[in-house]
Amino acid sequence: MMIDATKDGRNLVLTMEGVDPFVIRPLPGHAGRQITDTYLTVTSGGGVAAELTAALQMAVDGAVLDGDRWVPRPDAEQTNFNRIGMELSQDEAELIIMPAFFWQTVLGLDGVKTYIEGGEGLAGTLKAVRALTARLGLLVRRTSPEASNED
Repeated sequence: MMIDATKDGRNLVLTMEGVDPFVIRPLPGHAGRQITDTYLTVTSGGGVAAELTAALQMAVDGAVLDGDRWVPRPDAEQTNFNRIGMELSQDEAELIIMPAFFWQTVLGLDGVKTYIEGGEGLAGTLKAVRALTARLGLLVRRTSPEASNED
């Protein structure tokens, strides 16, 4: 594994060899639901990439309420996102951003562990997304129970 994740109080601490740890604070529940909805919508072909970027910024650095929507904190307050962009390669950035995202969903630390144990990167993301959609009840059975009883 390239990263290690631990819980420290209410925070997630992500450690990568050769880099100072990243501390991810929990989002308010409504903001966590919003970024989860955004992620699932954009990755299934709806929405736009800028919405996904904003959701991932909120996952690593928190959000502020703007009317009835959560938005990323001002650029100067995005310490994790700025560090990621300045210190890590794009490949390494994924190893911090995706666990932070799963931390902010209903999966919490279990989602982070699924991502890491699933092989990190794309493989870990796919396993954690499957766990997330199952938890949210979004997976549809491919056959009805009656169809499985037929020969």
